[in-house]
Amino acid sequence: MPHMNQDRTRPGQEDAEKRINALEHWGGAFVAAVRATRMPMVVTDPGVAGNPIIYANPAFLALCGYDMGEILGQNYLFLVNEDAEPGLALRARAALAAHDDLQEEIAFRRKDGRRIWVAAFISPVLIEGRIVQHFASFLDITRRVELEHQLKDAKATLERRVTQRTRTLQATNARLEAEIERRSRLEQVLRDSLLQREEDLRYRGILAREIDHRTKNALQTAAAMLLVQATQSNDPAVAEALRTATGRLHRMAEVHALLYQGRQPDSVDVSVYLRRLVEELGEALQPARGLVHLGFDADELFVHADMAVALGLFVGEAVTNALKHAFPEERAGRIGVALRAADDGQVLVEVEDDGVGLPISRREGGIGLQLMEAFADRLNGQVSVRSGQSGGTRVSLCFTRPGTDQDAEMPAS
Repeated sequence: MPHMNQDRTRPGQEDAEKRINALEHWGGAFVAAVRATRMPMVVTDPGVAGNPIIYANPAFLALCGYDMGEILGQNYLFLVNEDAEPGLALRARAALAAHDDLQEEIAFRRKDGRRIWVAAFISPVLIEGRIVQHFASFLDITRRVELEHQLKDAKATLERRVTQRTRTLQATNARLEAEIERRSRLEQVLRDSLLQREEDLRYRGILAREIDHRTKNALQTAAAMLLVQATQSNDPAVAEALRTATGRLHRMAEVHALLYQGRQPDSVDVSVYLRRLVEELGEALQPARGLVHLGFDADELFVHADMAVALGLFVGEAVTNALKHAFPEERAGRIGVALRAADDGQVLVEVEDDGVGLPISRREGGIGLQLMEAFADRLNGQVSVRSGQSGGTRVSLCFTRPGTDQDAEMPAS
């Protein structure tokens, strides 16, 4: 930035001072008004090379921070900041040569180095069509320009943040869309799998019911053949054995009938099955209808078909023995069948009668007891035979229901 040497007289300075004196003498009240105004103002002489300042009011000196002696004889553009627009001087000369006013926003550099912004208004002073002076005023707009720059910087910062945020949101949205697409595909796979599973279960149920139905028919056919042989046999013992075998086949067929009618092919409610079994045995084996009352009390218990068959054969054998041997000579009485399923997985089945009691010889080694023990082994259970509370016989089976912590696997049939 150029500075004036106060110890040396610049070219044109003495002439400028003369012109100032002449201006004051010529201007009179006008010059006094310019001196007193708060608007920074200068007067330049276009007739001298460089269009130097020949007058500056105190407001202009306060604006730029220089003394009068430091600015007289200089063009006010020496205050222009070095990063100002290069074409400013050209535009100023062109406007003034055309006798036009010029309005510019200019960055000045004060003597203390601080940059300020001014709105410059430059007009030629014409006498008889000839420019004799240039009159310039300057309005300090530093605060406004700084605010504009701050707003511009804030806007740029905001735009950068918005751009970055937009990119982040776009990336997040892309990830979300990808995740939604992935989950949609996964859900479709799951739906297809569920539909396929439902179809497989439906087909499996149909197949299982068909097998059970055919098994039931086969058992009924075998039972019918045994019954025919029993009626044709001349040996009473053989006939009785064939009828007993026929009853056992009927009990097995009853389980398969329940499987065929149930909603779950692999599960049987043994309380329903045993109740029906006891009722049929009472109707089929009582020597005189109504003499022996059969009672039944059971908890609901769902088990696999293999377990249901074993339980049915056990209860059927126990009830059959009681009907055949506990009430001789058309003696009246009662047979009670009970099934209890505890929360810990323990299951207790009891068949108790109030008949004549079971002799010791029949408790040990009898075919009926052997069969019941065989059926209990299939359930991993224990059988006990003892006298009942009313003097008859109580046959008990205790086992652990599969699916509990205490259960064990059933032996293969």
